[in-house]
Amino acid sequence: MRTLEGTSRHPGIAIAVAAVVDAKMGINGVSPALLQTGITALRRGATTSDYPEAIIACDSLAMGAVSRIPGINTIGIAAESDTDVPDIEIDVPCVIGVTDLLRSVSEDEIVIVDGYRGEVHIDPDPQTVAHYQQALERRNVREKVFITSEHIPARTQSGETIVVYARLRGADGLAESLEAGADGLLVDLRRIDDVAGTSGEVLREAAGKPVVFVVDVHIIEVLRAAMAYCTPGQMTLVAENAGLLRSQVESAMDQIVLEALQLDIEAPDVAVGGFARAGTCSPEDSSLLVIDTAENELEGLPAMHEDIVVIIGENLSRIEHLVQVGVRRIAVGPGRVADAKYAIRSIGSEDEA
Repeated sequence: MRTLEGTSRHPGIAIAVAAVVDAKMGINGVSPALLQTGITALRRGATTSDYPEAIIACDSLAMGAVSRIPGINTIGIAAESDTDVPDIEIDVPCVIGVTDLLRSVSEDEIVIVDGYRGEVHIDPDPQTVAHYQQALERRNVREKVFITSEHIPARTQSGETIVVYARLRGADGLAESLEAGADGLLVDLRRIDDVAGTSGEVLREAAGKPVVFVVDVHIIEVLRAAMAYCTPGQMTLVAENAGLLRSQVESAMDQIVLEALQLDIEAPDVAVGGFARAGTCSPEDSSLLVIDTAENELEGLPAMHEDIVVIIGENLSRIEHLVQVGVRRIAVGPGRVADAKYAIRSIGSEDEA
């Protein structure tokens, strides 16, 4: 493996075979094998997204940016010259100023363009390829946008928005909850066998919706899932002993930060708080973020703030009282999400009538 350094022109990571292009030969200097691969793709009527991929290794950015190989998708550019062309828009990983690039790379060699570090790896070893493939998998998380009507947050007649979480054990009921329009997910990971897989699946499918995990062990596995799939501030961890959980997270983050640096991604931004059952929590406990009232009366609840999620179970008749005492986040079973939103929208309608 040969690693050359340059200057990042556009961030990103690309892995593909090299297509060598210079001002003298243009694409005529591209290997016959790669040209034939592109022609074959055109003949079989492949869509553009299915074209074979290549990285343009060129003498200058101006040359690389305009080079088009028939039937081949350019997914990265490495240029020997450090001359930038600000007017040219580059939307693929790109590194310029790569000294001795054209003397170092051969046609059809595997090349990695690291547009974050400004590096080009030629003929990388298996460990380097695996490292970058893992980084790509983490960056290229499938994006979803929830735009249908069931995903509109529920508001009371007086205009108070109430966030409805689906209460899950592991990933059971995940699809049902999202289809019903859950605004967030409250997921109990205690006594779940595959914590890493479950937390990753939930965060991936939630696609930006707030997620609260109730945890006891395997904290580092949940943090790794957050590193791969979370947006900043999306995930919260809660436990019955909030102080112990906070120390566990701080300890695990030492390792997570190192892993994030190796993968060139951000370390997760995670909130930590307490979990308690109604009747057992102290009114002075400011760390509480989840309160379970599913099997308890509502008396003795601590002062509410908008970040506390209150589990109400199947008894939706509690919603109006909870809203009146300041609750702005509730959690119900997967099958009651739509009903809960309907109940919220009805609060205050009798007053108007």
